[in-house]
Amino acid sequence: MRATIVALGIALPGLSSPHACADEFVYEVTAPRFKITIPNFPPLRMDPHPMQGTHPHLRFMGADGAFSLSIITATADAGMSALECASATARSLAARPNVPPAAEIYKARLNDNTFVAIYTARMPGFLQLHAHILSAAAGTHCIEVHASKIAASPDDIAPWFEGFA
Repeated sequence: MRATIVALGIALPGLSSPHACADEFVYEVTAPRFKITIPNFPPLRMDPHPMQGTHPHLRFMGADGAFSLSIITATADAGMSALECASATARSLAARPNVPPAAEIYKARLNDNTFVAIYTARMPGFLQLHAHILSAAAGTHCIEVHASKIAASPDDIAPWFEGFA
């Protein structure tokens, strides 16, 4: 099973709700409404992003041990498709800190509405593994789920890529 973002048609009360088991991360956001499922990624407690007050598109953030995850809901141009959102976000990655050149980022389509960009950032003394799961919701928002893991060994790279690709 691959990571997915599924847009859901109606809103539920409240902002979000966690649903997770031991070997997958599942999370629902209600405005705009979508559900994130990431197999082989641990359940994390998600809280409002600490910078949400000044950057409202930064919605939720969670971390536990070596794993972290952020949910970003940027406003899309009217009617933007998941592919258009994914392309725009993938193009913007190169401008972010510690992101390698575009040629070193693996990009793939996981299904009709979900895309991924995966890479490794080499930091002093460790590796930081990244996956950006990309989609759209409600024709109004581009969705980015940024999952990362701190790894001490290059042996962790292949399983990370295989888990998302």
